[in-house]
Amino acid sequence: MLNILQNSLVPILLVLILLCFLIYRQLRPRKLSLKGLIIFPLIILFFILQSITSFHPDSTKLMEIVITSIISAVLGLFACRQLHVYKGSSGKAMAKGNLTYFLWWLVAFIIKAIIAILLGETKAQNVSQVEILLPVFILLVTRNAYLYWKVNRLNLILH
Repeated sequence: MLNILQNSLVPILLVLILLCFLIYRQLRPRKLSLKGLIIFPLIILFFILQSITSFHPDSTKLMEIVITSIISAVLGLFACRQLHVYKGSSGKAMAKGNLTYFLWWLVAFIIKAIIAILLGETKAQNVSQVEILLPVFILLVTRNAYLYWKVNRLNLILH
């Protein structure tokens, strides 16, 4: 079983399956609820806080985190412009993304990887959980804050 996981084809296939699932999910209408807007960012925040004790960044890492956090927020706002928030058949708020929305997220992660490489990060072992999860957290908080604002602006009710 371990040999299968060490094969480079398996992780590539898993990433492709995950990408296909994420694209599919963006194209599907979703109910918007306050619980749904809060739960996932809180879970990610929990893992960030849990791993922060083992995270000992130097000044380059801190600079990378600040830069990628700003980029994540900006690209998250661009991505949010691709979300369609509307009144569903139940009369409550729904949201639907599109491929462009997903691509903005993908660009955010690609830029994060490029910045890491430019700042001398050449091994995946040097990347901490905090560095991986913080941009995701910022993207999610940006998206969810936008969705909440849009729901209120359209005078819709959350599920």
